[in-house]
Amino acid sequence: YWTQQLGDGQPVLQLPVDRPRRAEGGYRAALARFELPSELVAGLQKRAQAEGATLFMALLAGFQVLLSRHTGERDIRVGVPVANRHRVETEGVIGFFVNTQVQRNLIDERASLLQALRQARDAALGAQAHQDLPFEQLVEALQPERSLGTSPLFQVLFNHQRADFRALQGLPGLVLGDYELEAQAAQFELALDTSEDMNGQVRASLRYASELFDASTIERMAGHYLAVLDALANAPSQAVGA
Repeated sequence: YWTQQLGDGQPVLQLPVDRPRRAEGGYRAALARFELPSELVAGLQKRAQAEGATLFMALLAGFQVLLSRHTGERDIRVGVPVANRHRVETEGVIGFFVNTQVQRNLIDERASLLQALRQARDAALGAQAHQDLPFEQLVEALQPERSLGTSPLFQVLFNHQRADFRALQGLPGLVLGDYELEAQAAQFELALDTSEDMNGQVRASLRYASELFDASTIERMAGHYLAVLDALANAPSQAVGA
């Protein structure tokens, strides 16, 4: 399935950057946070449901369109972490089982935003049905050209989570609190994180390599992302190139 889905060529997504890349990579991570308006989330939910999709698929499709518009590339591949806990024997085990999938979307600027959503939906469903293959084995099988400054198979990450900790709050002797991480290295040049809380509110953040991008560039990109999502929710027949 995966070799058919991803094909023989493994293109490297070249985002336009504000400063030159380093051959060996290695950048510090910076963060730009923003929030999706509640009416936009409701519109995306409605659009997704009408297409047999989920909010995750709509957010992913919008991100893939955004990346296509910024790079001018058609073949967009995004890494997506999955919990990898669909087997009964791992349900009660504490530990880290996360696997990473490559979600590919061929974005045609003449096609509609709705078509981009449908393609993202189909690719996500196919990936879920074939999620048992570890990412490391996929890299080994496809043998992409490797370099120190570029991650294999995908260069941009999207992670969507539903944050509901109510079950943990009832456990005896347990107190929940946030733990702020110290400054970290950027694992990818760009990563989008979205979090949907129990009230349906969606918060987002763009994590980026601070040596490559100005903060103003990423803030502008966040605005572009919201514009794409708004068009997907309210004008889905509009062409990607418009």
